[in-house]
Amino acid sequence: MKLTKLNELLENGKVVKGRWEITPDHQVQYRREGKDEEILVKGSLVAAEPDALVLSVSERQSDQKIITSLVRLSGLWRVNLKNQIAFEVAKKSGSKDLLTFKSGWRVNENHELVYTYEQTNLKTKTKSLQELQFGGTWEISEKNRLVYALGGDTDSTLRFRGSFQTKSIYAKKGEIRYQIGTEVLGKRRLQSIAFFGKWKVSRDLSLEFEMKSGSRKKSILFGGQYRLGSSREIAVNLKSEQGSPLGVELILTRDILSGDGQWFIRLQKSLEESRLEAGVKGRW
Repeated sequence: MKLTKLNELLENGKVVKGRWEITPDHQVQYRREGKDEEILVKGSLVAAEPDALVLSVSERQSDQKIITSLVRLSGLWRVNLKNQIAFEVAKKSGSKDLLTFKSGWRVNENHELVYTYEQTNLKTKTKSLQELQFGGTWEISEKNRLVYALGGDTDSTLRFRGSFQTKSIYAKKGEIRYQIGTEVLGKRRLQSIAFFGKWKVSRDLSLEFEMKSGSRKKSILFGGQYRLGSSREIAVNLKSEQGSPLGVELILTRDILSGDGQWFIRLQKSLEESRLEAGVKGRW
């Protein structure tokens, strides 16, 4: 048996109509259409690529030998309304078979997305925890959305619905915390995602949060509207890189600016003058 480029199964050179589905034990199988609904292919999860799901499939040949090979299903990764990861398998007819991954996911110490699931060994009946790792980069492009872009220029983006855990972020702590509600195996749960890194402020007042992403360093870019806080603080109403308000405030202090105290003082003075000027204009 072979697969076409659009994930249809070929048997003796003919297309076998059917559908792809995922079992509760995280096996991906192809079920024939019709009365018998015979399962023709069954495979284990191997890897998640930006535009594909890779499976390990074992087949028994006519000489009774068992051959194991890798099968690459093309499609797009998505997140559903329950913040569950899903994979859309492309079909020739234009329809899609949707595989929904109903177990839990987390963000590891390298800020990579990892899907975790339990699998049972059919021979020993023992259970083991397995992982499916997604390579990508994080973005905060709009309020109440946390985006994980897979790979480079692909159409697969995981857009999680959630919110900042607090309305104020202290830059000196070097962290961003996000809160997301998701459903895992039929139960609702609230989980916190923490990103650890370093805030950087450029001379043109652009902002970036630099953190480790896999083996490299990546940055989430922000805009912001600056205002004067206390005598030792400057508050920034964060915006996305595109200029959309994010509904959270970043608190800057002099100690995060690499010891550049004079620049911090000049910025404070400029903000103070702008505030006084606005106050005078307001009277007129």
